[in-house]
Amino acid sequence: MEILETSHAQPQPAAGRGLLRAVIMVSISCVCGWFMMQLEILGVRILVPYFGSAVYVVTGSVIGVFLLSLSIGYLLGGSLSSKVNAWVLLGCVMIAVGIWKCMIPWIDDPVCDLIFDSGMDEKWGSLLASLILFGVPTVLLGTVSPTVVHWLTTRTGNSGFSAGLVLATSTMASFSGCVVAAFYLALYSLSTTLRVSGIILFVLGSIVLITNFVGSRKIRVKHQHQE
Repeated sequence: MEILETSHAQPQPAAGRGLLRAVIMVSISCVCGWFMMQLEILGVRILVPYFGSAVYVVTGSVIGVFLLSLSIGYLLGGSLSSKVNAWVLLGCVMIAVGIWKCMIPWIDDPVCDLIFDSGMDEKWGSLLASLILFGVPTVLLGTVSPTVVHWLTTRTGNSGFSAGLVLATSTMASFSGCVVAAFYLALYSLSTTLRVSGIILFVLGSIVLITNFVGSRKIRVKHQHQE
């Protein structure tokens, strides 16, 4: 009986660490979903002073670009998820998006001014500005969900539940990001909000990369000692 109890007790720490890592993975998808929707809402505020608040700016340009960019990001994430370490990919994505969001307050005026002064039709002008300003970060954020789903699936063997969990939680996070950005953050300085958001993403991405590096190094050292 003692032998059986010992054998059952040994996997518990590893199982606990696995659960914690899964929670962190899902949390990362939620954080990225939150900031993605925040950027979409604030993106309307960026374009309105230049191209107006007509429906084609809000729906055709901003929402359309986000949908297109996310679809590209999903394909890219699905392709990279089996080739790149998930933690490294997610950390790099968060850092890159964080840097991009910090840059937006400096590049939005030159980009929108150049397009507006070119005499381009407002519809296509707002679409082009939205592509330039929000296309890259949204594509990167789109890689997060398939990466997290793949990581969870390889460890649980349940692709349906993993996909449903990630999509449900990240969408709920996106909803909260939409409400907070539209009801509260839109009332504050746009540039400050973007910079603070970018810094938060940058810091979180750096933590993910550093933690993964330290963990991988410990594993290598352990294997060397065992040999």
